[in-house]
Amino acid sequence: MKRLDGKNGVDERGCAAEKGGIASPRFVAVMASQALSLLGMEILQFVLPLHLLNLTGSGALYGGVVAAGFVPYTLIAPAGGVIADRTRKRGVMVAVGAALAAAMSAYLVLSGTPAVVPATVAVLMVAFAAQALEQPCVQSAIPHIVATSEVGRAVALANQMGMLTGIGGPVVGGLAFGFFGLMPIAVACATCFAASAVVAALLVRVPYEPPARTAGALATARADLAEALSFLRSSPLMWRTILGATLVNLFGSSFFNVCSPYIVTVTLGLPSQFMGALQGALAVGGLIGGAVVAAAPGRFSIRSVPRLLACVAGDLALIAVALAAPLSPLGTFVALIALYLPTMAVCMCMSVVATSFLQTESPGTLVGKVMALTLMLANFATPLGQLGYGVALDYVPAWSIALVAVVATLLVALWLARAGRE
Repeated sequence: MKRLDGKNGVDERGCAAEKGGIASPRFVAVMASQALSLLGMEILQFVLPLHLLNLTGSGALYGGVVAAGFVPYTLIAPAGGVIADRTRKRGVMVAVGAALAAAMSAYLVLSGTPAVVPATVAVLMVAFAAQALEQPCVQSAIPHIVATSEVGRAVALANQMGMLTGIGGPVVGGLAFGFFGLMPIAVACATCFAASAVVAALLVRVPYEPPARTAGALATARADLAEALSFLRSSPLMWRTILGATLVNLFGSSFFNVCSPYIVTVTLGLPSQFMGALQGALAVGGLIGGAVVAAAPGRFSIRSVPRLLACVAGDLALIAVALAAPLSPLGTFVALIALYLPTMAVCMCMSVVATSFLQTESPGTLVGKVMALTLMLANFATPLGQLGYGVALDYVPAWSIALVAVVATLLVALWLARAGRE
């Protein structure tokens, strides 16, 4: 078998493989399997916590459940990176889809019992853990199946696909949940995960060469992660990018993830269907942001991130004003729709720029581990933000929480801008 040389590889059937473009069957197959998995994930992560919020009306419980689900995502991410670089990516994608389908089938049995709260936490933890294993596989597959010059465009398209599922999941899930209840949602999720596993098993082919291993599994994993950390230490710009993402997730992303459902369903007293529409606005904004980068990949660089982040802080300030203004519930909701869309467009631009930078600057044998470490380091503080915002919602108005997010995001933007000039 041929060794990977950065341009050619050996696919998972042992055949020589050439890198293609974004329309190549290999890239399309990976995206199709990922789309089905993400659609089920978006529906699951949106509806299950919302179901608990409707049952209890507690922001603290809602934030705690979301935070608990996020913990395994952070802890397992490094293992996901090692697995992505040392195993067949197709096998991981098949196993993840099958495990999630089984988890949702079990949830169907428990959803109508008093065990619904622990069952929801358990399913969310399984879902986030599965995502931590699958996401590095998909991200590390991109440089192996598309040409280097196409990586930025491929990452943007992958993010756009995620945004499309982000539109379909919350909108369809919110409407179905509002009209038909929880049961059809669980069935739809299980179906999506099972279909993702089937597509991966039949169609996904990623170049793969088993790397040499001279020690046990744990020793090999430690050595792999140490190698990735050593590489990251050689790039201060990468470290700043990751730390900036950590702070943005702590103060900014947590606001959207936890506060938005509470604002719509509790503060404004609107039905669950409205939350689906708000999530749809976020996804449309992300789709637009990804399209902008895909259309002009050379227009944005990692040096653009501080300016983009300052724009996000400005949008959050307008959201705080809308929440504090004496508007009707429907008027506030319309204002949020109008503000959430451009905010997420800018956020997606930042995400694509940062992800493309990390992928293209990492050696081919380290992409999975570098991206997994990035996911872990960028998200390890997110549960704290989610839990903190969830508790705060029970005691202070949402507009004051938005102001905290504004100040924190602006400080991060200023720090990144200053560090970039040094």
